[in-house]
Amino acid sequence: MDPVLSEPFRAGPDTTVIPTHWPVPGVGVIPMNAFVVHASEPVLVDTGTAALGEDFVDALASIVAIEDLRWIWLTHEDRDHTGSLRRLLELAPRARVLTSFMAIGRMLPDGPFPLDRVRLVNPGETVNVGDRNLRALRPPLFDSPATVGLLDDRSGALFSSDCFGAPLPEPGMAAARRADDIPPEVLAPSQVAWATVDSSWVTMADPVALGSALDALAGLQPSVVLSSHLPPVHDCLDRVVATLRTTPSADPVPGVTQAELKALLAGFEPQPEARPQPTKEKVHV
Repeated sequence: MDPVLSEPFRAGPDTTVIPTHWPVPGVGVIPMNAFVVHASEPVLVDTGTAALGEDFVDALASIVAIEDLRWIWLTHEDRDHTGSLRRLLELAPRARVLTSFMAIGRMLPDGPFPLDRVRLVNPGETVNVGDRNLRALRPPLFDSPATVGLLDDRSGALFSSDCFGAPLPEPGMAAARRADDIPPEVLAPSQVAWATVDSSWVTMADPVALGSALDALAGLQPSVVLSSHLPPVHDCLDRVVATLRTTPSADPVPGVTQAELKALLAGFEPQPEARPQPTKEKVHV
């Protein structure tokens, strides 16, 4: 099934969400978000999935003049974060890419990349974008070792990349504007399932070390947590942090089997059209 791009919305005075959700049969509906930071030097955080094509570019253009973009912060190199990157580098000639060395290295096999438009950033470093600083950080959970999230020191918005994500049971929840409005009995198991698949190493992690990383994030007291795969977290940060504390003791989610894949694909096969039965003409003697 194809991803669905929804109407962009403000998650705070300086931040706009470009929300997408992708229904995955047998899994749920996965939110996939990109963000615009309305700094004096505008910043785009991640660039959507290539499956959206020009629809993503059009949504972005409804928020900010693309030629005015100065920075594109890639939290990591996965395809649902880099889909429109090369197109946007054409449309925004002054934009530079903020990401880690490993993320660039992992993208290079896809073809040449304009390294002169890259500024490397590592956890703990800050980047000035005119009227604010963006502080790079490593989220407590991640699927790619190249991941670099960020904290906007002016608005307090924290961009956590894949951390805190969740496949949700219905499109309305995935397209919600606040994770706070998702019932806890739905959100918690969905976040555990996501964590044990997207960050499968977490079931082998030291609970104390993970707890310290979660405490450090909560200690930043963000005004909103913006995950790439969850609606914005405004008032339920304590709850979602508590959920992730449980993940080292969670059972790993088993991989999809070939039989399950065949059953899934069978659901997409077009059904043969019923052919009308020929009618027999009566013969008059």
